[in-house]
Order: sequence, then C-alpha cells, then structure tokens
Amino acid sequence: MADLLHWRTLTTAINEIPAVGSFLLDHVFKTKVQALAEEIDVDLLVGGKKLAPFVSPVEGGIVVDKLARKMQTVKAPRLRPKKVMAANDLLSVRAPGSALYLGPGGADVYLEQRVATELADLKNMIVRTTEWMAAQSLLGKLTVNQENIAFEIDYLLPSEHKPVLTGTDLWSDTANSDPVADILTWKRLISQATGYSPDVAIAGKDAVDALLAHTKVREMLNYRNFQIGEIAVGRSNYIGRLAGVDIYEYDGIYIDTSGTSQNFIPDTAFVMIASEGPFRLHYALAYDLDNQVAVAQPFFAKSWTEADPSLLWLLAESRPLPVPHWPECVVYATVTA
Repeated sequence: MADLLHWRTLTTAINEIPAVGSFLLDHVFKTKVQALAEEIDVDLLVGGKKLAPFVSPVEGGIVVDKLARKMQTVKAPRLRPKKVMAANDLLSVRAPGSALYLGPGGADVYLEQRVATELADLKNMIVRTTEWMAAQSLLGKLTVNQENIAFEIDYLLPSEHKPVLTGTDLWSDTANSDPVADILTWKRLISQATGYSPDVAIAGKDAVDALLAHTKVREMLNYRNFQIGEIAVGRSNYIGRLAGVDIYEYDGIYIDTSGTSQNFIPDTAFVMIASEGPFRLHYALAYDLDNQVAVAQPFFAKSWTEADPSLLWLLAESRPLPVPHWPECVVYATVTA
C-alpha cells in the first residue's frame, strides 16, 4: 500500500480524478497555462484598435507600436487543504453501502477507495475556490481577507465596463427600461474596445427573472429565435439567445468561512463576455520540502502518517490564478436592485 500513498501516485490520481462541474473554468477560462515559477505575470492588454499602415512596392515595413501592457507580477495564491484519518477509520469501518464484512482485497482495497474519495473531495474544494476566484476576476478585483492572509489583485476593469443601473433603467421597471438596448450597448462597448464579439452572458437569478418578465423581451420572442430551456452545462441553466448572446443563469453556490451560502454570481448581476478573448487559468509551481520536489502540475498531493496516535494525513495543493488578460472583454452590469 506504500505505492498508493507515494506523492507521485497521489499527484497523478488527483490530476486524473474528474472534478465538480465549473461553468466559468470550463467555458470562460478554458486555456490552462502551467508556469515554472511561483510568480505569475498578470499582463493586461490595452489598445489593439489601430490600422496597419500601407507601404509602396519599394518600401520596407513600417514599425508600429506594440500593444500597451500593464503588468503585475503576482505570487500565485496557495490552496493547501488537508485531512486526517484515524487508523480505525481506515482499517475497520466499511464503505457506505458495502457489505458488513470487507470483501476481496480486505483492508487494502477499502483504504484505496477511502483515499480516492477523500482526495476527490480535496480537489473539489480547490476547484470551487478557483471558480470563486474566476468570478471575482470578472468583477475586476480579487480580494482575500482571512485571519492568516490578506491580498488583493486588481484586474483593471474600466469603470464604464461596470455599469450599475438605477431608477427607471432597472430591468425590474418593465414600463421604462430596455434590456435589449442595454445588451446591444454593452456588446458594442466590448467589440469597439477589443475587436472581440461578445457571445456569452452569465446572469444571476433576479436578473434572469426580470429579463424574462420584461414586456419588450416578451415581444421579441415572437420575432427572434429565443428559446427558453435547460441544458446541463456545469452548474448553469441555459436560458436562450438574445441579440446574438447566449444567456445562462448561473445558480452555483458555495459555503463561505462563516458557514453561509453565497452565490458565485450575484443575483443582480448580468455579466457579458467575449469568450474568445484571452482568458487564462494559470498554475504556479507547488513546492514540497519533505519530498524535495517542485511540481509543475495543476494539483499536487501527498500523505504521511503519525505513529501515536495512529493517523494518516492526506494533503492537496494547487496554485491557481484566473486572469482576464484583456479586461475590456467583460462588462459586469448590475441590472436589478
């Protein structure tokens, strides 16, 4: 059983175990980049709208300005949860739903199953935190404030890309607001700034309810291909396509440190994204002195035992950092009160 608990075996296993569905990681931050250091260069693009110059048949090329970049070098956040299991929990307790007595393979098979189950839970915990980081990055700023650590990463989302509707512009005011005009305005804002066409919108519950209840949207249902339905896409519900944008209601939740249930995307939010833009999920190296390794994998795992009391510790580590490298590919709107 020593090979099962070796860090190489556990690291291979945790990277292969399927993780809980994560809409933002799977559909927005689709590009995964492994760094070979602790630091991640957060390059944020500015510009990219100039025309190429013409030259005559006898001229050489003309030097043009590079894309402006605002770079922050960030030490990647460190996620390192661990669990402890007592000897009697691993050697004498049957798996849920199994027979009273251990079957073929005995304790070794049960230990393998139990370690795999707990390893999957550690991975899912990390993935949920990474999904939360991705949601925060779309808002423009990642802020962590715990008892043991506090830091902030500013993704420089321009203020005009964070509209907050008020008064009669709120989508809940069905007589005076115009959600379709708002969506078209935000589409143009993104495409004019980046050249990318917005194609996805992720909305909270209240935003979706207001949109579907809106008179002007209901009128368009008779003229456009706007179908209401559900498909399984991570933890999201597909609402339909409006003004060239696929709209999803994101109902994913997490439990914060106080034990309170929170939404990844606020109920009042409507987040429009040009998903073909440079959204990347970076992973930094995971260092471990006990095994004298620097692991260039999204996830690292290891275990160790204590003799008295007899305990097995299981640990997982990841160093993720979601980065919207061109922040103007996002409009994060608050559309209901």
